[in-house]
Parts: sequence; C-alpha cells; structure tokens
Amino acid sequence: MGLKMSDAIDTEMIEESLVVVDQTCKKFKKTVLLRATKEMDWQARHRADDVLVCFDAVRYAGHRRHKDLLLIELEQLCHKLEHTMDWSHVNRPFDYGAYEQVLDGVSLAQDAIYSALGVYRPCRALMPVLAGQRI
Repeated sequence: MGLKMSDAIDTEMIEESLVVVDQTCKKFKKTVLLRATKEMDWQARHRADDVLVCFDAVRYAGHRRHKDLLLIELEQLCHKLEHTMDWSHVNRPFDYGAYEQVLDGVSLAQDAIYSALGVYRPCRALMPVLAGQRI
C-alpha cells in the first residue's frame, strides 16, 4: 500500500500545486479547447480532450491523496502535453504558445510536489535560465 499525502513532508505545498494544476486546466479549456470548438476543428478538439483526460487523472489522484499515483499522472500529463505540442507545432501553430504555457504551469507544479516530498529532481523550467547565466 502506498503512502498517503498526509504522510508527506509538506502537504500544504502539494495542495497548492494541485490548485495550480486546476487553474492551468481551466486556462487550457478557455484557450485551446474553446478555440478548437468554435472553429469546428474536430482533430484539434480530440487532441484537447485527450489532454483533459490526463488533467482529470491528476485531479483524481490528488483527491485520492496518493502521492505516487499523483506523480505518475503528472508525468503522463507532461508527456501528453509535449506530444500534443509537437502535433500543434505542425498543424495548429497558433495554439503552440498556449500549450507551452500549460506545460510550464504543470511542470512547475510537478517540481513543487517533488520538492515538498523531499525528492531531488532537476527543475525543467529553471534549467534553461540557469544555463544562460554565468556562475
């Protein structure tokens, strides 16, 4: 049986990360999903729905309070967003920026959860910034 989030180091940070994921999902619905629906681009709508299924899985894992499942679902959501961004780059370049913003939000929330659990993991969003600085 896996550990519950209540056994974690910083439950408040995990809860706040889930709020960020939820807000990111709402933003995704307002931009990408709404635009694809208005334009009646059913392929883009289907892609957006696939991403929303991953968001739902993250929310479910968060509500069930299983940290291991939550991290797995967040990793799958990031993977799905990266895959969909590749598709968007070719087929709907005007949506690419919105997908990128959503991925950034989800990645930061994921890294915050790893940090709250005391698990070392390089933060993807900070690495390009640090690479450009001279230490």
